[in-house]
Amino acid sequence: MSTSRIVWLVMRRELRARLFSRAFVIGLAVIVVLISAVSFLSAALGDDEPIRLGLAGEQPSGAVATLEALAEAVDTEVEISDLTGLGEAERLVADGELDAAVVDGELLMERTSNQIVALVGPAWQQAGLIDGLTGAGLDADGVQAVLGAAAPIDVVELDPDPDADAREAVAFASVILMFIAIQVAGSYIMLGIFEEKTTKVVELVLASVPARYLLAGKILGIAVIGLIQVAVLVVTALVASAATGSSALPALSPSLLGTAVVWFLIGYLLYGAVFAAGASLAPRQEDAQSTLAPISMILLISYIAVLGTSGDPTGWPARVVSWVPLTSPFAMPGRIAANAAPWWEVVGSMAVGIVAVIGVLLATERIYVRSVIHTDRKLGWREAWSLPS
Repeated sequence: MSTSRIVWLVMRRELRARLFSRAFVIGLAVIVVLISAVSFLSAALGDDEPIRLGLAGEQPSGAVATLEALAEAVDTEVEISDLTGLGEAERLVADGELDAAVVDGELLMERTSNQIVALVGPAWQQAGLIDGLTGAGLDADGVQAVLGAAAPIDVVELDPDPDADAREAVAFASVILMFIAIQVAGSYIMLGIFEEKTTKVVELVLASVPARYLLAGKILGIAVIGLIQVAVLVVTALVASAATGSSALPALSPSLLGTAVVWFLIGYLLYGAVFAAGASLAPRQEDAQSTLAPISMILLISYIAVLGTSGDPTGWPARVVSWVPLTSPFAMPGRIAANAAPWWEVVGSMAVGIVAVIGVLLATERIYVRSVIHTDRKLGWREAWSLPS
């Protein structure tokens, strides 16, 4: 048989063994349910509830009107209730029926809320200032002149981006989804190699299939499964965003989804190949866990490092992790979603990642071919590298 025919047969075997297995279907269903639940829960918790404010005692004239004007300016709803006195205000705030209460110029809250302080404080200050100016003898025109001189500075955005918040949300979510997809795909290839080795099936297969072609077919087969998984995750996210009316939906574009697929393949081939090599070294599951523990730790550290830089996609830490092959599959999709990566960075980082993948695949092929038939003991990385082919 030709090389392509052998690789295709191994790919088909992997697809049949994994794609319709109960573990894969249940695992994918769980991830879909989790993404949907998080989306709907975030939408439910993200609904802006009105601020419930109680008033009692003496208040500056015009304080309520000023508060309502400030709340409207920042798109916040305020519900105001009249109270009989301090006792009722303390009781309602303590019971959670009111978010805050203003009693004779004092703001009562069970826990300090910066949002409430930022609204009520300026409103009462401005109302008190107006009362003071009026008491000092200024007429209405004089009061307006003083308030106009103390008006806040106007903010003008030269290059407004209405989808900025949506892009940030997509950038943050892409890091998490990419980590999940790469980790799961890597675990599949590790499990497949380990099962074949412990059950001696690999010895039967190698009687008719060269080891390097067996490895290539397994890696490509799991890659197809991983792409199916990524597609399901993306479709689930799109449906959940559309159902909840998420503002992140406009930031999802075909070009972004296309580059995400490329970065998934780079990350999967990079980490999946190393997982494959590590699994071929171990004759038992306990040995495989100890062998692959450093690789899993590197994967987790890379994910955490990128997650820590996702809040500032234009900063130098985000740029650095975008060029490191171990972290670029997690970093670049988020930076692309945030519109923070110029085209030359995308192309250059992708080229570096592809070169790294080629090097890792060549090293994995050497280790796998030399170690996969050794089932009597665990081999070290250096020992497997030096074994004869």
